[in-house]
Amino acid sequence: MLSRKPKEEYWKRRDKVRRVLIEWGFGNGLVRDINREHPVGVLEKIIEATKKRDPEDPAKYFLNGLNYSRIKHGRLPLSVSLKNNRK
Repeated sequence: MLSRKPKEEYWKRRDKVRRVLIEWGFGNGLVRDINREHPVGVLEKIIEATKKRDPEDPAKYFLNGLNYSRIKHGRLPLSVSLKNNRK
């Protein structure tokens, strides 16, 4: 049987993801779109991998990892998806 984390902890995790992305230089609108479109666990894994590798530009590295994840699971890359959502 799977144990479920309390809802309060879920929102703390979401908030932590938002804070990291804003710290890396993402705008509030993009952070909101990324946060709404992706599961928190996926975002946490990509953030952990980015921090582990300590790239020169963590925002670009994160976006490349996110796009790879999206393509791997049969979704459009983030740039195409955001253009379609804004129309």
